[in-house]
Amino acid sequence: PPAPPIPPLLSLELRVRWLEALVLGVRAEGLKGKEKEKLLGAGGSLSRRTEQVQKSLNEVIDTNEGLRKFMTSYDQYAHLLTPAFALSPTTGAPGVAPPTYDQLSSEELETLIAELEPDLRTADRDMREVDALEKKGVAAAGKLPDHESLKPRLEALAKAEKENAERYVSLEKRVGSLLGRYSSQVTALSELFIVWNDLVTDSEDRIAALERRRAEQ
Repeated sequence: PPAPPIPPLLSLELRVRWLEALVLGVRAEGLKGKEKEKLLGAGGSLSRRTEQVQKSLNEVIDTNEGLRKFMTSYDQYAHLLTPAFALSPTTGAPGVAPPTYDQLSSEELETLIAELEPDLRTADRDMREVDALEKKGVAAAGKLPDHESLKPRLEALAKAEKENAERYVSLEKRVGSLLGRYSSQVTALSELFIVWNDLVTDSEDRIAALERRRAEQ
């Protein structure tokens, strides 16, 4: 059967109560008003206090360049930075019981489950993929430690590459110098050829003139 529609107010109330149970523990729900208010602080409800804390955090992040960069890439390393008690509510802080659903009515519980169904299906699919990757050995180190034995070869290759780069720079300078000398010599030979051509042409003209004079005599 299709999931029952979730009123916005009920959905918000369920989320706030769930967050309150995560932060304060289930036992906090049995506290009296003044005790609960003291635990929450002078800010009022949990949602208002959360909003104030979020606003303060945003202001701090906006004024700190390093912290802003850290928060920008936090999601990428969240699995390494999130403490164990946050990842596993069953191992929470001592003295605070993990949140339960005993005090939720059947209607609220059904609504909560219907609301969390997409997340549960996604989590189940992700866990199956993680399990498949673990069976393939992707999550383990695999042959990563083998790179230790390859470090000497890598250092030798890096050293050889550096020497080759220096040799290449030296050869490039020599080739550039040779090309410059070749260009100068070609230019000089071209100028000499032009001069020789002019001399030969002038000599031919003079010889032709002398032969004409001799023929006329």
